[in-house]
Amino acid sequence: MRRRIVLLTAGALVVALCLAALAGCYAAVKVPDSHYEEASGVPVNPNADPCAVELMSYLKSIYGKKVLSGQYVNEYEDYYSGQFASDPGDPESPPTVFNLNELRAVYGVTGEYPALLGLDVSGIECGEPCYTVEQAIEWHEAGGIVTICWHWKADNFDGKPRAFYSDETDFSLAKALGDKDGRLYKGLIADIDAVAAALQPLREAGVPVLWRPLHEASGGWFWWGASGRDAYIELWNIVYDRMVNEHELNNLIWVYNGQNTAWYVGDDKCDIIGDDPYYDFNLRSEYEKNPSNAARFKMNYKTSKNKMIMMSENDFVFDIDAAFEENTRWLSFCTWCREFVCVYEPDESGEYRTYPEYAEMCTSRGELRAAYENERTVTLSDLRSGG
Repeated sequence: MRRRIVLLTAGALVVALCLAALAGCYAAVKVPDSHYEEASGVPVNPNADPCAVELMSYLKSIYGKKVLSGQYVNEYEDYYSGQFASDPGDPESPPTVFNLNELRAVYGVTGEYPALLGLDVSGIECGEPCYTVEQAIEWHEAGGIVTICWHWKADNFDGKPRAFYSDETDFSLAKALGDKDGRLYKGLIADIDAVAAALQPLREAGVPVLWRPLHEASGGWFWWGASGRDAYIELWNIVYDRMVNEHELNNLIWVYNGQNTAWYVGDDKCDIIGDDPYYDFNLRSEYEKNPSNAARFKMNYKTSKNKMIMMSENDFVFDIDAAFEENTRWLSFCTWCREFVCVYEPDESGEYRTYPEYAEMCTSRGELRAAYENERTVTLSDLRSGG
Protein backbone atom coordinates (compact mmCIF):
# COMPACT_ATOMS: atom_id res chain seq x y z
CA MET A 1 0.00 0.00 0.00
CA ARG A 2 1.02 3.61 -0.51
CA ARG A 3 -0.75 4.95 2.55
CA ARG A 4 -2.63 2.29 4.43
CA ILE A 5 -5.23 3.81 6.74
CA VAL A 6 -5.95 2.11 10.04
CA LEU A 7 -9.71 2.63 9.75
CA LEU A 8 -10.76 0.84 6.56
CA THR A 9 -13.69 1.85 4.39
CA ALA A 10 -16.63 -0.54 4.33
CA GLY A 11 -15.66 -1.84 0.90
CA ALA A 12 -12.04 -2.38 1.88
CA LEU A 13 -13.17 -4.18 5.02
CA VAL A 14 -15.21 -6.63 2.94
CA VAL A 15 -12.17 -7.30 0.75
CA ALA A 16 -9.94 -7.74 3.81
CA LEU A 17 -12.36 -10.21 5.33
CA CYS A 18 -12.54 -12.13 2.05
CA LEU A 19 -8.76 -12.34 1.87
CA ALA A 20 -8.64 -13.55 5.46
CA ALA A 21 -11.23 -16.23 4.67
CA LEU A 22 -9.28 -17.23 1.55
CA ALA A 23 -6.12 -17.66 3.61
CA GLY A 24 -8.07 -19.68 6.15
CA CYS A 25 -8.93 -22.23 3.47
CA TYR A 26 -5.25 -23.15 3.31
CA ALA A 27 -4.70 -23.58 7.05
CA ALA A 28 -4.54 -27.39 6.74
CA VAL A 29 -2.01 -27.35 3.88
CA LYS A 30 1.34 -28.91 4.79
CA VAL A 31 4.52 -27.35 3.45
CA PRO A 32 7.16 -30.08 3.10
CA ASP A 33 10.80 -29.50 3.97
CA SER A 34 11.61 -30.27 0.33
CA HIS A 35 9.97 -27.01 -0.78
CA TYR A 36 12.92 -24.95 0.43
CA GLU A 37 15.34 -27.07 -1.56
CA GLU A 38 13.21 -27.33 -4.68
CA ALA A 39 12.12 -23.69 -5.06
CA SER A 40 13.88 -22.09 -8.01
CA GLY A 41 16.90 -19.88 -7.53
CA VAL A 42 17.33 -19.11 -11.24
CA PRO A 43 15.81 -15.97 -12.85
CA VAL A 44 13.08 -16.62 -15.43
CA ASN A 45 14.69 -14.07 -17.73
CA PRO A 46 17.24 -16.11 -19.74
CA ASN A 47 19.24 -12.93 -20.32
CA ALA A 48 19.37 -11.93 -16.65
CA ASP A 49 22.39 -9.84 -15.73
CA PRO A 50 25.07 -11.43 -13.54
CA CYS A 51 24.02 -9.23 -10.61
CA ALA A 52 20.45 -10.62 -10.78
CA VAL A 53 21.71 -14.19 -11.11
CA GLU A 54 23.99 -13.67 -8.12
CA LEU A 55 21.22 -12.19 -5.95
CA MET A 56 18.78 -14.98 -6.83
CA SER A 57 21.45 -17.52 -5.96
CA TYR A 58 22.05 -15.85 -2.60
CA LEU A 59 18.32 -15.72 -1.82
CA LYS A 60 18.02 -19.41 -2.64
CA SER A 61 20.99 -20.20 -0.39
CA ILE A 62 19.25 -18.67 2.64
CA TYR A 63 15.66 -19.65 1.81
CA GLY A 64 14.26 -21.78 4.62
CA LYS A 65 17.29 -21.01 6.79
CA LYS A 66 17.35 -17.23 7.22
CA VAL A 67 14.97 -14.25 7.04
CA LEU A 68 15.87 -10.93 5.41
CA SER A 69 14.95 -7.96 7.57
CA GLY A 70 13.34 -5.21 5.52
CA GLN A 71 11.96 -1.69 5.80
CA TYR A 72 10.12 0.58 3.37
CA VAL A 73 10.84 4.31 3.42
CA ASN A 74 8.67 7.24 2.44
CA GLU A 75 9.23 9.00 -0.90
CA TYR A 76 10.32 12.25 0.80
CA GLU A 77 9.79 14.87 -1.87
CA ASP A 78 12.00 17.10 0.33
CA TYR A 79 14.90 14.63 0.17
CA TYR A 80 17.34 17.43 -0.63
CA SER A 81 16.38 19.50 2.40
CA GLY A 82 19.02 19.81 5.10
CA GLN A 83 17.40 17.31 7.48
CA PHE A 84 18.72 14.37 5.44
CA ALA A 85 22.19 15.81 4.80
CA SER A 86 25.06 13.33 5.01
CA ASP A 87 27.03 15.80 7.14
CA PRO A 88 24.85 17.10 10.00
CA GLY A 89 27.17 20.07 10.33
CA ASP A 90 26.75 21.03 6.69
CA PRO A 91 23.11 21.23 5.53
CA GLU A 92 24.41 21.81 1.99
CA SER A 93 26.05 18.36 1.87
CA PRO A 94 24.29 15.71 -0.25
CA PRO A 95 21.51 13.69 1.38
CA THR A 96 21.95 10.10 2.45
CA VAL A 97 19.36 7.36 2.55
CA PHE A 98 20.61 6.39 6.02
CA ASN A 99 19.13 9.59 7.42
CA LEU A 100 15.58 8.83 6.28
CA ASN A 101 13.22 8.77 9.23
CA GLU A 102 12.19 5.10 9.01
CA LEU A 103 15.78 3.88 8.99
CA ARG A 104 16.75 6.19 11.84
CA ALA A 105 13.76 4.96 13.86
CA VAL A 106 14.60 1.28 13.32
CA TYR A 107 18.29 1.81 14.02
CA GLY A 108 17.44 3.73 17.17
CA VAL A 109 15.62 0.68 18.55
CA THR A 110 17.76 -2.17 17.21
CA GLY A 111 21.22 -0.72 16.56
CA GLU A 112 20.96 -2.33 13.11
CA TYR A 113 19.83 -1.40 9.61
CA PRO A 114 17.65 -3.78 7.59
CA ALA A 115 19.11 -5.94 4.84
CA LEU A 116 16.30 -5.05 2.46
CA LEU A 117 15.33 -1.46 1.60
CA GLY A 118 11.85 -0.87 0.16
CA LEU A 119 11.38 2.00 -2.30
CA ASP A 120 8.69 3.26 -4.69
CA VAL A 121 8.81 4.80 -8.18
CA SER A 122 5.32 6.31 -7.96
CA GLY A 123 4.99 9.59 -9.84
CA ILE A 124 7.82 9.10 -12.31
CA GLU A 125 5.18 8.30 -14.95
CA CYS A 126 3.69 11.78 -14.59
CA GLY A 127 6.85 13.81 -14.18
CA GLU A 128 6.95 14.06 -10.39
CA PRO A 129 10.36 14.18 -8.66
CA CYS A 130 11.56 10.82 -7.39
CA TYR A 131 14.84 9.99 -5.67
CA THR A 132 14.41 6.22 -5.58
CA VAL A 133 17.14 5.47 -8.12
CA GLU A 134 19.90 7.36 -6.33
CA GLN A 135 18.75 5.93 -2.97
CA ALA A 136 18.80 2.41 -4.42
CA ILE A 137 22.33 2.88 -5.77
CA GLU A 138 23.58 4.18 -2.41
CA TRP A 139 21.95 1.26 -0.56
CA HIS A 140 23.43 -1.27 -2.99
CA GLU A 141 26.88 0.26 -2.69
CA ALA A 142 26.53 -0.01 1.10
CA GLY A 143 25.98 -3.76 0.71
CA GLY A 144 22.19 -3.85 0.93
CA ILE A 145 19.41 -5.38 -1.17
CA VAL A 146 16.78 -3.25 -2.91
CA THR A 147 13.10 -3.89 -3.56
CA ILE A 148 10.96 -1.44 -5.53
CA CYS A 149 7.20 -1.21 -6.00
CA TRP A 150 5.21 1.11 -8.28
CA HIS A 151 2.06 2.93 -7.20
CA TRP A 152 1.12 3.64 -10.80
CA LYS A 153 -0.89 6.81 -11.34
CA ALA A 154 -2.86 6.14 -14.51
CA ASP A 155 -3.90 8.92 -16.88
CA ASN A 156 -7.62 8.78 -17.67
CA PHE A 157 -7.32 11.84 -19.94
CA ASP A 158 -10.32 13.43 -18.25
CA GLY A 159 -8.57 16.43 -16.73
CA LYS A 160 -8.64 14.97 -13.24
CA PRO A 161 -5.50 14.24 -11.21
CA ARG A 162 -3.86 10.88 -11.84
CA ALA A 163 -4.41 8.30 -9.12
CA PHE A 164 -3.70 4.67 -8.27
CA TYR A 165 -6.63 3.89 -5.96
CA SER A 166 -9.69 2.54 -7.76
CA ASP A 167 -12.03 4.85 -5.90
CA GLU A 168 -10.00 7.92 -6.90
CA THR A 169 -9.94 7.39 -10.67
CA ASP A 170 -12.37 6.42 -13.41
CA PHE A 171 -9.58 4.69 -15.32
CA SER A 172 -10.65 1.28 -16.60
CA LEU A 173 -7.96 -1.24 -17.43
CA ALA A 174 -10.45 -3.37 -19.33
CA LYS A 175 -11.39 -0.40 -21.51
CA ALA A 176 -7.73 0.46 -22.14
CA LEU A 177 -6.84 -3.10 -23.12
CA GLY A 178 -9.90 -3.31 -25.35
CA ASP A 179 -8.62 -0.59 -27.69
CA LYS A 180 -4.94 -0.93 -28.47
CA ASP A 181 -5.11 2.13 -30.73
CA GLY A 182 -6.77 4.28 -28.09
CA ARG A 183 -5.05 6.87 -25.96
CA LEU A 184 -5.75 5.00 -22.71
CA TYR A 185 -3.70 2.02 -23.92
CA LYS A 186 -1.04 4.25 -25.45
CA GLY A 187 -0.89 6.09 -22.13
CA LEU A 188 -0.14 2.81 -20.34
CA ILE A 189 2.71 2.05 -22.74
CA ALA A 190 4.11 5.58 -22.34
CA ASP A 191 4.07 5.20 -18.56
CA ILE A 192 5.83 1.83 -18.69
CA ASP A 193 8.47 3.28 -21.00
CA ALA A 194 8.96 6.32 -18.72
CA VAL A 195 9.54 4.16 -15.65
CA ALA A 196 11.77 1.77 -17.62
CA ALA A 197 13.93 4.71 -18.73
CA ALA A 198 14.17 5.93 -15.14
CA LEU A 199 15.31 2.47 -13.98
CA GLN A 200 18.06 2.18 -16.60
CA PRO A 201 20.74 3.75 -14.35
CA LEU A 202 20.21 0.89 -11.90
CA ARG A 203 21.08 -1.64 -14.58
CA GLU A 204 24.07 0.42 -15.65
CA ALA A 205 25.26 0.54 -12.04
CA GLY A 206 24.85 -3.23 -11.63
CA VAL A 207 22.08 -2.96 -9.04
CA PRO A 208 19.78 -6.02 -8.92
CA VAL A 209 16.22 -5.10 -7.97
CA LEU A 210 13.42 -7.15 -6.47
CA TRP A 211 10.84 -5.54 -8.77
CA ARG A 212 7.22 -5.70 -7.53
CA PRO A 213 4.84 -4.01 -9.97
CA LEU A 214 1.03 -4.30 -9.96
CA HIS A 215 0.99 -5.31 -6.32
CA GLU A 216 -1.97 -6.48 -4.21
CA ALA A 217 -3.97 -6.82 -7.43
CA SER A 218 -6.78 -9.15 -6.40
CA GLY A 219 -7.84 -6.83 -3.59
CA GLY A 220 -9.30 -4.46 -6.17
CA TRP A 221 -8.31 -1.27 -4.35
CA PHE A 222 -5.81 -0.44 -7.10
CA TRP A 223 -7.01 0.17 -10.67
CA TRP A 224 -4.76 -2.59 -12.05
CA GLY A 225 -6.83 -5.14 -10.16
CA ALA A 226 -10.26 -3.54 -10.45
CA SER A 227 -10.99 -4.99 -13.92
CA GLY A 228 -10.43 -8.57 -12.78
CA ARG A 229 -7.98 -11.41 -13.19
CA ASP A 230 -7.68 -11.62 -16.98
CA ALA A 231 -7.04 -7.92 -17.46
CA TYR A 232 -4.46 -7.96 -14.68
CA ILE A 233 -2.56 -10.91 -16.16
CA GLU A 234 -2.60 -9.30 -19.60
CA LEU A 235 -1.17 -6.09 -18.15
CA TRP A 236 1.49 -8.04 -16.23
CA ASN A 237 2.59 -9.67 -19.48
CA ILE A 238 2.74 -6.29 -21.22
CA VAL A 239 4.85 -4.76 -18.44
CA TYR A 240 7.15 -7.80 -18.37
CA ASP A 241 7.56 -7.86 -22.16
CA ARG A 242 8.35 -4.18 -22.53
CA MET A 243 10.75 -4.00 -19.61
CA VAL A 244 12.59 -7.23 -20.40
CA ASN A 245 12.46 -7.48 -24.18
CA GLU A 246 12.12 -3.84 -25.25
CA HIS A 247 14.17 -2.04 -22.57
CA GLU A 248 16.42 -4.97 -21.55
CA LEU A 249 16.15 -4.33 -17.83
CA ASN A 250 17.86 -7.61 -17.14
CA ASN A 251 18.74 -6.59 -13.59
CA LEU A 252 15.11 -7.01 -12.46
CA ILE A 253 13.96 -9.96 -10.36
CA TRP A 254 10.19 -10.21 -10.81
CA VAL A 255 8.03 -10.47 -7.69
CA TYR A 256 4.40 -11.52 -8.24
CA ASN A 257 2.09 -9.97 -5.62
CA GLY A 258 -1.42 -10.78 -6.90
CA GLN A 259 -2.40 -12.29 -3.53
CA ASN A 260 -4.71 -14.90 -5.04
CA THR A 261 -3.90 -18.35 -6.39
CA ALA A 262 -6.31 -17.86 -9.31
CA TRP A 263 -4.55 -14.65 -10.40
CA TYR A 264 -1.09 -16.22 -10.76
CA VAL A 265 0.86 -15.01 -13.80
CA GLY A 266 2.74 -18.30 -14.24
CA ASP A 267 6.10 -19.77 -13.31
CA ASP A 268 7.60 -18.41 -16.52
CA LYS A 269 6.74 -14.77 -15.75
CA CYS A 270 7.91 -14.29 -12.18
CA ASP A 271 10.81 -15.24 -9.93
CA ILE A 272 9.40 -14.88 -6.42
CA ILE A 273 5.94 -14.77 -4.84
CA GLY A 274 5.33 -11.84 -2.52
CA ASP A 275 2.48 -11.43 -0.06
CA ASP A 276 1.35 -8.45 2.03
CA PRO A 277 -0.56 -10.01 4.93
CA TYR A 278 -1.79 -6.97 6.83
CA TYR A 279 -3.97 -7.81 9.81
CA ASP A 280 -7.53 -6.41 9.86
CA PHE A 281 -7.39 -2.83 11.12
CA ASN A 282 -3.72 -3.49 12.03
CA LEU A 283 -5.03 -4.89 15.32
CA ARG A 284 -2.76 -6.67 17.79
CA SER A 285 -5.63 -9.00 18.71
CA GLU A 286 -5.71 -10.19 15.07
CA TYR A 287 -1.93 -10.55 14.94
CA GLU A 288 -1.86 -12.65 18.09
CA LYS A 289 -4.26 -15.15 16.52
CA ASN A 290 -1.70 -16.00 13.84
CA PRO A 291 1.68 -14.34 14.54
CA SER A 292 3.51 -16.40 11.92
CA ASN A 293 0.96 -15.73 9.16
CA ALA A 294 1.21 -19.42 8.36
CA ALA A 295 -2.09 -19.60 6.47
CA ARG A 296 -1.03 -16.89 4.03
CA PHE A 297 2.31 -18.60 3.44
CA LYS A 298 0.48 -21.83 2.64
CA MET A 299 -1.82 -20.02 0.22
CA ASN A 300 1.23 -18.82 -1.70
CA TYR A 301 2.81 -22.26 -1.57
CA LYS A 302 -0.31 -23.63 -3.26
CA THR A 303 -0.06 -20.86 -5.86
CA SER A 304 3.29 -22.29 -6.95
CA LYS A 305 5.45 -24.86 -5.22
CA ASN A 306 8.38 -23.77 -7.38
CA LYS A 307 8.89 -20.24 -6.08
CA MET A 308 10.44 -18.68 -3.00
CA ILE A 309 7.88 -16.82 -0.89
CA MET A 310 8.61 -13.45 0.70
CA MET A 311 6.58 -11.16 2.91
CA SER A 312 6.83 -8.16 0.61
CA GLU A 313 4.98 -5.77 2.96
CA ASN A 314 3.71 -6.05 6.50
CA ASP A 315 2.31 -4.16 9.42
CA PHE A 316 3.40 -6.44 12.30
CA VAL A 317 6.79 -8.12 11.96
CA PHE A 318 5.91 -11.81 12.02
CA ASP A 319 7.08 -14.08 14.83
CA ILE A 320 10.14 -15.68 13.23
CA ASP A 321 10.45 -18.59 15.64
CA ALA A 322 6.74 -19.42 15.32
CA ALA A 323 7.01 -19.32 11.52
CA PHE A 324 9.87 -21.81 11.52
CA GLU A 325 8.05 -24.05 13.99
CA GLU A 326 5.11 -24.19 11.56
CA ASN A 327 7.49 -24.71 8.60
CA THR A 328 6.26 -21.52 6.91
CA ARG A 329 9.64 -19.93 6.55
CA TRP A 330 9.16 -16.55 4.91
CA LEU A 331 12.17 -15.31 2.94
CA SER A 332 11.74 -11.79 4.35
CA PHE A 333 9.66 -9.22 6.10
CA CYS A 334 9.51 -5.62 4.89
CA THR A 335 7.57 -3.28 7.16
CA TRP A 336 5.63 -0.49 5.50
CA CYS A 337 6.70 3.11 6.05
CA ARG A 338 5.46 6.24 7.81
CA GLU A 339 3.17 5.59 10.79
CA PHE A 340 3.97 1.87 10.80
CA VAL A 341 7.39 2.65 12.28
CA CYS A 342 7.59 6.41 12.80
CA VAL A 343 5.87 9.00 14.89
CA TYR A 344 3.47 10.53 12.37
CA GLU A 345 2.01 13.85 13.49
CA PRO A 346 0.93 17.22 12.07
CA ASP A 347 3.56 19.94 11.87
CA GLU A 348 3.02 23.65 12.49
CA SER A 349 1.05 23.96 9.24
CA GLY A 350 -1.22 21.06 10.17
CA GLU A 351 0.21 18.72 7.53
CA TYR A 352 1.08 15.21 8.71
CA ARG A 353 4.73 14.24 8.50
CA THR A 354 7.03 11.55 9.85
CA TYR A 355 9.64 11.98 12.56
CA PRO A 356 12.69 9.76 13.23
CA GLU A 357 11.26 8.36 16.47
CA TYR A 358 9.92 4.80 16.58
CA ALA A 359 6.14 4.41 16.93
CA GLU A 360 4.59 1.26 18.34
CA MET A 361 1.44 1.30 16.22
CA CYS A 362 2.04 -2.38 15.46
CA THR A 363 5.31 -4.07 16.43
CA SER A 364 6.53 -3.05 19.87
CA ARG A 365 10.08 -1.90 20.51
CA GLY A 366 10.83 -5.15 22.30
CA GLU A 367 9.40 -7.25 19.49
CA LEU A 368 11.34 -5.32 16.85
CA ARG A 369 14.56 -5.68 18.81
CA ALA A 370 13.95 -9.40 19.25
CA ALA A 371 13.28 -9.84 15.53
CA TYR A 372 16.52 -8.09 14.55
CA GLU A 373 18.49 -10.02 17.18
CA ASN A 374 17.05 -13.39 16.14
CA GLU A 375 19.83 -15.72 14.98
CA ARG A 376 17.91 -16.38 11.76
CA THR A 377 17.56 -12.70 10.83
CA VAL A 378 19.83 -11.14 8.22
CA THR A 379 20.62 -7.44 8.69
CA LEU A 380 22.68 -5.01 6.63
CA SER A 381 25.71 -5.65 8.83
CA ASP A 382 25.33 -9.39 8.16
CA LEU A 383 25.32 -8.77 4.40
CA ARG A 384 28.40 -6.57 4.71
CA SER A 385 30.26 -9.21 6.70
CA GLY A 386 29.21 -12.04 4.40
CA GLY A 387 26.96 -13.60 7.04
